[in-house]
Amino acid sequence: MKKNKAFLELEGKPLVERSLTVLQTVFTEVLISSNKPELYAGYGVPVFQDEILERGPLEGLYQGLKSATNEWVFFVACDMPFLRAEMIRFLFTRISKYDAVVPKLQSGLHPLHAYYHQRCLPSIKKNLEADRLKIIDFYSSCAVRYVEETELEGFSDLSRVFCNVNTPDDWSAILNY
Repeated sequence: MKKNKAFLELEGKPLVERSLTVLQTVFTEVLISSNKPELYAGYGVPVFQDEILERGPLEGLYQGLKSATNEWVFFVACDMPFLRAEMIRFLFTRISKYDAVVPKLQSGLHPLHAYYHQRCLPSIKKNLEADRLKIIDFYSSCAVRYVEETELEGFSDLSRVFCNVNTPDDWSAILNY
């Protein structure tokens, strides 16, 4: 996108604000992962940074789990403009004895709209040290609950809820939703 997606505006509101509005209705603790914390200073929530740069979202997940005061943490990408509190709450009902709860739709896994327990930290650390940086690569060493699309049938327009912005064309499509 060649710009910070968190500050793309939809209906007059940056995506980061849209996400914070939803997340703060669900959680008492909301954190932001950014290597430019000064950009988020006005939002009144803690901002944590990667310890080692250039390791992508897995490093952010690792630092977020370390920074959180709760054992379970919901991680969401900043470029998902149509978050729904009901979906986030529903996914939480699936945590049971698992280490992670990840939506699995026909479009694929959604590791950045998922819950992770701090028990994942050793597995994530091992992958970071081995330079295996895809989030899903550590799943094989944890108990992951995949929430299948059929379980989410009660929610309308899943493609909207789980859409994100990766390209200017994606952004154009979202603006025309």
